[in-house]
Amino acid sequence: MVQQSRYDSVFNDCRTIPRRDMLGSLAALSIAGAFAPLATADAEEVTDTAAARRIDVHHHFFPPAWLQHAEQQKPGPSPIMREWSTGLVLEHMDKTGVATAIASLSPWGVTFADSAQLPRLARAGNDYAAQMMHDHAGRFGLFAAMPLPDVDASLKEIAYALDDLKADGIGLMTSYGDKWPGDPLFRPVFEELDRRKAVAHFPPATPNCSGNLIPAAPACPATIEWPVDTARAI
Repeated sequence: MVQQSRYDSVFNDCRTIPRRDMLGSLAALSIAGAFAPLATADAEEVTDTAAARRIDVHHHFFPPAWLQHAEQQKPGPSPIMREWSTGLVLEHMDKTGVATAIASLSPWGVTFADSAQLPRLARAGNDYAAQMMHDHAGRFGLFAAMPLPDVDASLKEIAYALDDLKADGIGLMTSYGDKWPGDPLFRPVFEELDRRKAVAHFPPATPNCSGNLIPAAPACPATIEWPVDTARAI
């Protein structure tokens, strides 16, 4: 499933900039841009040359271990998730001018699995993405999944993902149950990310306090709660 970034024009010169440096710049841009449209129409126009250099930073992937766990839940994975494959993704990337997709897991966190299951699922997903990066050099990157709120396991996964897998950054969430990124519990994680000058990517989540508020409207978390939880995290 490929979701194109509205910031494609940022990457006109991406072939000459290290990908991790560029993702760090995008992290700052995306926070501001999430709340305002681009200033001019010209900024959204992308030449054929620039289009071939696009980097999709909102690219979810669905490895076998993730799908196996998702199948145990209701309503379970969507048909798009079940049919996902690297071959199909690469085909769509080529059609839409996406040079590189930075893979991240979603849904994720404690709304997806029990805390005790997350270390195993995170490692399986990160290893799968690393194999994609190896098999298709330059086409995939990784925002590595973390087993938070387990801080010790997350520190180990940070080291493994950045040192061994050469991930482009670390994937976090805007909330974990009833805790947000600013909670003192997570301080060791952010101190380690800061020490490494690592890129952190924050997809939105639904905290405990706001889940199933309107059971008859299952789309509410995506359309209402996720933007609000992004604001809470900030």
